[in-house]
Formats: sequence, C-alpha cells, structure tokens
Amino acid sequence: MKPYGLVLAGGGAKGAYQLGAWKAMREIGVTFSAVAGVSIGSINGALVVQDDFLTAEHLWNEIALDKGINIEAPLPDPDNLFSSKNWGVLFREFLKNRGFDASPVKTLLAPYIDEEKIRAAGVPLGIVTVQLSKNSPTGLELFLDDIPQGQLLDYLLASSNIPLANNIGPQDEKFLDGGIYDNTPVSMLRRSGYNRIIVLDIATIKGVNYNLDFQNCEVVYIRPHDIDELGASFDFSSEMNETRKQLGYLDAKKAFSYLLGKIYYFEPDAFRALVKQYGFRTVEQLEELANVLKVERIRVYNDKTFLQSLRAAYAARKEQLAQQNEQMNNKEPNGAYEKEWRNSFLRRFVQRHSDSDYRDAIAVLDGLAS
Repeated sequence: MKPYGLVLAGGGAKGAYQLGAWKAMREIGVTFSAVAGVSIGSINGALVVQDDFLTAEHLWNEIALDKGINIEAPLPDPDNLFSSKNWGVLFREFLKNRGFDASPVKTLLAPYIDEEKIRAAGVPLGIVTVQLSKNSPTGLELFLDDIPQGQLLDYLLASSNIPLANNIGPQDEKFLDGGIYDNTPVSMLRRSGYNRIIVLDIATIKGVNYNLDFQNCEVVYIRPHDIDELGASFDFSSEMNETRKQLGYLDAKKAFSYLLGKIYYFEPDAFRALVKQYGFRTVEQLEELANVLKVERIRVYNDKTFLQSLRAAYAARKEQLAQQNEQMNNKEPNGAYEKEWRNSFLRRFVQRHSDSDYRDAIAVLDGLAS
C-alpha cells in the first residue's frame, strides 16, 4: 500500500479518537509519508512520526487535567476542566495569577516525545500555531525543519495552548492554539505536494484559514457520525477516552471498507446480505430507526445480530407504549400510541428525505415486530 499524508485535527480530549483510528490503520498496514497536526493533533502527530503506538497509548492512559495545569485548590470535577462545577475555582485562580499555570504539561509530555527519534524518522511533521505580536496574531505553519533543535516539545505545546494558559511554549514567545488559524490543515500538506491524504477530523472549531480542498486529491476522510459522541474537549475521563478510541478504531476500519454501514458497523458480507434482502434505501432507514431506538452502536454486527437487536428494541418500545396506553385508563383506543409513534417516525424521515416513499420501511418495521 502506498503511503498517505496524514492530517490530525485539534479537539483536546477528543484526540483519543485519533489513537483508536491509528491502531486500526496499523492493523491494516497504512503508512505515512508526512504528518500535519494541530493542538492535540500535533502531539498525536509527533507520536505517529515517532512510530511508537505503545508509548502513545500509555500517554493517553496517564493523561489527566490535574497533571497538566497547576491549580492550587482541588477541582470538583477533575476530569472536565470547564465543567460548571469548576467555575468558582477557575475564576479565583484566574484572578490570582492572571491565567492558568500550564507549565506541568511539559513535564507530563517530556517522557513520551522523543525529538531525536522524530527528526531521524525521515517523515515530515508539520504543526500549526498562532503567534501573538504587537500588531496582530499571525498564523504559523511550521515543519520540523523550521523548528530549532531541542524545541519541538515547546512548539507542540504552542500549537496546543488554550487561551488564558501561561508558561507554555517557546521561551519569551506568546502563542495560541493553532486551531484558531486552521484546525484541519489539509492545505498545509497539499501545498507541500501531498495529494494522497487521510484526514482524522475531530474539529468543531474550524479556524479562520480553514479550507478542505480535496479537488484532484485522493482522500480518506474519517470523522464520527455524530461529533457529539466524542464528548467535551476537556473531558479526559478514562471512560470517555475508551469510547473515543473504540469509535476511532471502528470508523477507520469502515473508511477502508473493512466494515460497512452508514451509522452502524457491519461485517461486509452481512451488510451486503441485508442490502440484497431489503434494498439499500431500506437498510439505510433501518439504521436510522435503530439509532432512534438507541440500539447499541459501538459494536460490530452481522445481519442476524443487527435485526435481533432492532427487533428487541422495537418490542421494548411497543411495551412502553402499551404501558402508557394502560395508564391513560383506556381513554385512547388500544394501539393509538403505537400509531402516533409510527407517524412521528415517518415525519422524522420525511423531514430528512422529503422525496422518498416509506411504505417499505414501515413494512419492515412491522415485520420486525411480528
């Protein structure tokens, strides 16, 4: 397999998703000719160039807010910095120090970033940051050769510097998170001659110079079906990170066709069997229905296990509706709530696909419940 250029967007704690995707790509045999990252994506990118997955995994197992920011008072919610529970402590800390002391994050990362190994790897590493000056903020796109020897970690931190953080980045310089400028630096690689690119996009903030130009470019674009599933950018809880890693792993496998499906994850032969039986549009609607019914999403299905799970969820929903019907003391005809829910389900689809006919979808829905 020919190597790809890799783009790693910024997103704080959501970066665990990129670790899961990297694990999948290692299994597939994907290699990289260049890497460009922003914020947490720059740190993950350095680890990718370093080609040390176990080190990256260990870092993500150890990462925690209280190890990266020096705050004297304990945080009520230590896993999520900007939780409303922490506002009182953060406000007092900000007034006292005119910001937050982020110097511990360098101590946290230093054992994991091997600059000598990264420079010797022969894979260009690019980062994006914003430099503050007297005139105006300036977006900087820097490759490894532009960074002074011995200062890679400082510049990785400059790319990741959240507003109001102090004591971070190269000495005597002021920087802000590169996501403000371009949180998904595809153009940085394209201008350097890379037209075969994988994008691991976890960004919600795009940046003023954001430009996903994929024209005349071979691209594999990997992003969660629902970005909200990745949680808050400063929620570093172990459970949330595990969910992110699982999603990244499954989405990367899907991006390279080792799994199929729009919302859910299917073994390829099983997905094709579903499509052969029901047709692609109906299978697409079945996935939508499963999502509405909150059928477990972060797992791999075959055709039988998916239909069994959907049937069980639909039966549970019917039971819930029957209980509601009973609670109304039979003021409504039996089955009225089920009919109302089915109509609501149809309206949801009509809003999304106004030109479609849903008789087949309803027939399948009734068949699953029988």
